[in-house]
Amino acid sequence: MRMRTQVVAAMLMFAMAGVASAAEPLPEVRAADYAERLWRSSGTPGLSVAVTKNGRIVFSAGFGLADIENRVPATGTSTYDIGSVSKVVTAVAIMQLVEQNKVSLQDPIQKYVPSFPEKAEGRITIWNLMTHTSGIRHYRDSDFKGTDGGENTHSFANFVDTLDIFKNDALLFAPGQYYFYSSYAVNLLQGVVETASGLPFEEYLRRKVWLPSGMLSTSFDIPARIALNRAKSYRITDGQASNYPYADLTYKYASGGMMSTAEDLVRMAVALNEGALLKAGTRAEMFRSQLDPLKRFGETGTQPGPGEREFSQGLLWRIFKDDSGRTFVNHCGSVKAFTTCVVDYPAENVAAVVMANGEPGSPGRKAAVDLAKLFLPTPLP
Repeated sequence: MRMRTQVVAAMLMFAMAGVASAAEPLPEVRAADYAERLWRSSGTPGLSVAVTKNGRIVFSAGFGLADIENRVPATGTSTYDIGSVSKVVTAVAIMQLVEQNKVSLQDPIQKYVPSFPEKAEGRITIWNLMTHTSGIRHYRDSDFKGTDGGENTHSFANFVDTLDIFKNDALLFAPGQYYFYSSYAVNLLQGVVETASGLPFEEYLRRKVWLPSGMLSTSFDIPARIALNRAKSYRITDGQASNYPYADLTYKYASGGMMSTAEDLVRMAVALNEGALLKAGTRAEMFRSQLDPLKRFGETGTQPGPGEREFSQGLLWRIFKDDSGRTFVNHCGSVKAFTTCVVDYPAENVAAVVMANGEPGSPGRKAAVDLAKLFLPTPLP
């Protein structure tokens, strides 16, 4: 079962009518075919996708079910948890405050979050937090004991309380010495935004990032909140789906606790590409490689390995080159069996998002890149 937008349906009818039978199928037609095959091969109950080109949504569709029990079709406006894609939303907020001279990337974190203790290993700066070089650890299986899958089920009342999970742990290394991906480090940026702006974190994002981008379906995943068009997530075992167990994300809004839609996330990419959120120079700095080479903690070599490791680290965004040499930026996220990947080609002003609600088998970065490529201009030989 699948549901597509009127635009895509019209394009399919156009092609089936044979109007352009002698020409290569339109990008929208190829995108619909690709996304449907992706959904069928992945095993995820539902798949939502959207693509923008030159400032407008040119493809938006859903395949399968956002909610199996109620037979709700997935669409481009279904609301999913976006996991670590929340990090790049947070990056935009921080860079806005840098642009306004309210934050410096070289400031110590204690300037904005005094409850986070200074560390014997060295001073942690905002830049360290945004490049995963702080030395702060990532998740441990023991963080939330006795829960299914190690997920948190406790609701945190305020940001300061969430820091108790990791704030007293020693750093893994001196800040700046290595790269080590840490969601806990990014969580500290909530305090930076709140202190520097004087606004609660979600209110700041609503006023300064989401509304200017036209992201009207994006919010924090607050357990008691009603979220329109909310998708449910599932574990897939031997082809059978079961509901994913309850998990509370109040401890990590900045790094993994937001909800959004495929259409909203490509709107954010448009707002970035067209200067609605950041000045060109600020955006370029956010998308610039900050670590060269990427020297990883715990490894003897300094070069990234294969697959997902082949990237340059920007300010929370990851930077890639596709097989035609074009630069794109990306982040993916996975939480509660939801998976989201956003890909943005800033120079071409083309962005794509792929979202899924099943684990395992959810599509990754390659799927979003493949969709975006269908709408990119053909590279010169």
